[in-house]
Amino acid sequence: MDPFQLREDHQLLLLICAIYILCIVVFWALITVLIWAAAIATALLPFHKKLSRIVKPSVSVTFITVWVLLIILLVLSVSSSILYGNIDRIGTMVASLVHGFQNTGLSAFLPTFTEAQFSNMPGTLVHLLLQSLLSLTGNVMQSLISVIIFFLSLSMLLYYGEHIGNTVMRMFSPKLSCAMEKMAEISTNTIYALIVVQISAAVISFLLAIPFFTFLGVEDPLLFATLIGLAMLIPLIGAQIMILFYALYFMSLGDTGRAVITLLAGYPLLSGWIDFYYRPVMMGKRVAIPPVMMMIGIFAGVPFLGIAGFIIGPVLIALAVTGYKILAEEVCDPKARSHQN
Repeated sequence: MDPFQLREDHQLLLLICAIYILCIVVFWALITVLIWAAAIATALLPFHKKLSRIVKPSVSVTFITVWVLLIILLVLSVSSSILYGNIDRIGTMVASLVHGFQNTGLSAFLPTFTEAQFSNMPGTLVHLLLQSLLSLTGNVMQSLISVIIFFLSLSMLLYYGEHIGNTVMRMFSPKLSCAMEKMAEISTNTIYALIVVQISAAVISFLLAIPFFTFLGVEDPLLFATLIGLAMLIPLIGAQIMILFYALYFMSLGDTGRAVITLLAGYPLLSGWIDFYYRPVMMGKRVAIPPVMMMIGIFAGVPFLGIAGFIIGPVLIALAVTGYKILAEEVCDPKARSHQN
């Protein structure tokens, strides 16, 4: 290749990289939205490929995007309906817990309420929930735009994702392309496992919680199970916090027996084995790396990178393990050594 032409290629590559870096810097506030859009698009891409054999790719993308929107709205509406329909019950539980531990060493960790707030605990909880949502969203219009960008990015990545991947692969040498293909495959499998396993873990926890709380004799086992299922969607700490809340609630009622059963039997059944066995083993099978490594990725990703870390952490760990395997194959391959000699 002509040296001048090579320099032009390098200049073109630098220009494109600079544009992408500029885009990342300018739109950094949307990085979490884009990461989740890319993750869900990656998980749904196999289904899009199958559906595209029957209908046009544009129709497939529209169908999948609309169904993702409908499923999210369905889950939110059903969950909101159950929670709001039992807001009095939840308010009673919170008030009982705060009153029961008001004069103990745990009072410093409990929220403080005025008498007016106590007298209208359901309204207080709704107000606190709205405040929390507003603090997370910051700006309602900006949050609405983020949602729109999420679905637009999801549809575009579904439609152009495979083409983009193929284009990038053609930029590298055969050996590097082979390594990139392995890393792309392991990243895809990891993301797929993360999303599918996380949702299935929440469903399993919800289904197990119904008979468990029915056995405990609570008045609203469906409410208790719904809260556990929703909490399980929060990586690492959601279900544990909810189980601890239930145990403290039973203790505030003076029901030590149910509190002990919730901690000693409820935690292993509803959260423990799912967090430390089901999730890492199922993910490990899909991505073919040790389950412990997947747990390291999740535990390291979420605290330091936020909700996007649930995707980034395990993917980086999977890439690191894959990179080590590729390097080991290159070093230990007798053909490679003989070729070098």
